[in-house]
Amino acid sequence: MEVSVRRNGPVSLSLISVSNLTPLACVLHDCPAVSILAIKACSLHIIQHFSHGLPLYFINITMVKKGFRLKAEDVVLLLIPLAFLLLFIIKPQEKEPSKQPAEDDGQLGPEITLTVYNPGESLIVEAKLEEYIVGVVAAEMPPYFEPEALKAQAVAARTYALGRVKGYYGSTASHFGADICTDPGHCQAWISKERFLEVYGDEADWARIERAVNDTRNIVVTFGGVLINPLFHSNSGGVTEDAREVWAISESVPYLQSVIGPDESSYPDYEKTQLYSWDEIVKKVKTKYPDATFPSKVDIEIESYTVSGRVDSIRIGSVSMPGTEFRELLGLRSTKISLFFPSPESVEITTYGYGHGVGMSQCGADALAKEGYDFEDILRFYYSGVEVEEIAQ
Repeated sequence: MEVSVRRNGPVSLSLISVSNLTPLACVLHDCPAVSILAIKACSLHIIQHFSHGLPLYFINITMVKKGFRLKAEDVVLLLIPLAFLLLFIIKPQEKEPSKQPAEDDGQLGPEITLTVYNPGESLIVEAKLEEYIVGVVAAEMPPYFEPEALKAQAVAARTYALGRVKGYYGSTASHFGADICTDPGHCQAWISKERFLEVYGDEADWARIERAVNDTRNIVVTFGGVLINPLFHSNSGGVTEDAREVWAISESVPYLQSVIGPDESSYPDYEKTQLYSWDEIVKKVKTKYPDATFPSKVDIEIESYTVSGRVDSIRIGSVSMPGTEFRELLGLRSTKISLFFPSPESVEITTYGYGHGVGMSQCGADALAKEGYDFEDILRFYYSGVEVEEIAQ
């Protein structure tokens, strides 16, 4: 670059960089006077040079002058733009990476993980929450159920798992320290994709379940700002049970009250009738009550019912026991039963519904979905007074 100024004689201004990482040294050669305008032009050129990302190792600017007397104030004015110029040639610092967790496909916050104990394999593994929930829904609910029912199940399963991760409910003693287990008799069921494809469905079914989980990602159920204990069962027989009628708890759980649900009689789990001999029943009862006495003929009587119509107390010979205990001894589907005596030596027991009956009925959820309920409506139907919301990050 060459700048010409009508002054007395030639003068050269050389700006030399020791390296591209160090500031430039300015050296004036034979310079009794330099035009401030020329320096400004020089500054502008160098600034433009850096803005285009070009390496600067040596720049030489030759100025032609014809007689000009250097003044003290000119020297001061000369130094000002040079100092300003240095601000543009300092190597910029690299931007530090953001410390905020990156979003992953739209999810809020980092991926949540939990430890899962699989008693079938005697193995504890760490799993991503959402992947684990897919396996739970696949094991707990038929894939052909309505999408909104599958979503409701996904939210309930996620809430159930997180409540145990946080230590609100259950115990990890039988899990060897793991957050949750895959035993449906203790926590909630789970199945691998490989096993599911062998036994229950195909790739389309699995994709249907994955979609229900993804569509409800990070959504949970709370009561008073706290994750609930979202118990669920297969079929309520038309009405759910109050939690206090099943477990020995001192206080009522507001969101686990008895609820009259939709008609579930069209589902296979709704009703089952089984014939028992009197001797068979006596033998089972004696495993728990060896000192009890029994007549030679059938002697069974339902003594009381719960508000939902399930057996509260039942007498067999000389023994009275809770309906929940009678169900366990005989391996019945539920405590909502009726008795029929085809002979003095036998009894026919019909059960209605499947499971403990507390919380959300899975068949009921499907029935409600068919009526137009979305997953949030279904959850609020079975869990009284709750909120359906995203996980607080």
